[in-house]
Amino acid sequence: MRKKNIPLYIKDRKTLLLIPATGLLAFSAFTAFSGSADSFDADIFTLMSPYITESRTRGMKFITFYGNHSFLVPANVALIIFFIIKRRRWLAITTGAVALSSLGLMTLLKNLTRRNRPPDPLVEGITNFSFPSGHAFMSVAFYGLLMWLTVNYTPDKWKQYIVNSFLLLIILVIGFSRIYLRVHYTSDVIAGYCAGSLWLMLVIALMEKIQLRNTSDIQNDQGL
Repeated sequence: MRKKNIPLYIKDRKTLLLIPATGLLAFSAFTAFSGSADSFDADIFTLMSPYITESRTRGMKFITFYGNHSFLVPANVALIIFFIIKRRRWLAITTGAVALSSLGLMTLLKNLTRRNRPPDPLVEGITNFSFPSGHAFMSVAFYGLLMWLTVNYTPDKWKQYIVNSFLLLIILVIGFSRIYLRVHYTSDVIAGYCAGSLWLMLVIALMEKIQLRNTSDIQNDQGL
């Protein structure tokens, strides 16, 4: 459980993450919608092509599932139910807010940019737009939320390090799988990571400010 008197909002020093995330997002957008896309993204595919095998492709298809809505929707629902059972109503609300708002923003960005998918994908049946990568965006939203929960509700620093290192690895490997499978350009994945990180920080900060305000209002009503 979170210790008392520890402020819930994201610390100011962590807002330094906004600088590289914003910069990388701008870089990936420029790459995706300028002539440099033909070189940067194509060069990455060229570098990876000699390493594509049937066994690796099967492995990447397995990994990419954990960034798919077929997994993330039930995972988010399960997390919300868990918090409700544990009577952590605000964490349940925060989880729902992060999941739904991230899905909405990611869908909006895809339909605004309308970037076509890479040619010759290694999987079939993908019809929506490419930028940003939904797997990268939604993986950051879900696994990043788990990382935040781990930092705030796991007192053991080594457990924090081990769990968050594993979660970060999942996020990175899911993004890599999208490039390997040629369903996203590298710039799509970078944009998904950056936009997802910025949005996650924003939503958590907003939810925590609302919680602090509600707590303050309740204390005032009670004369505390």
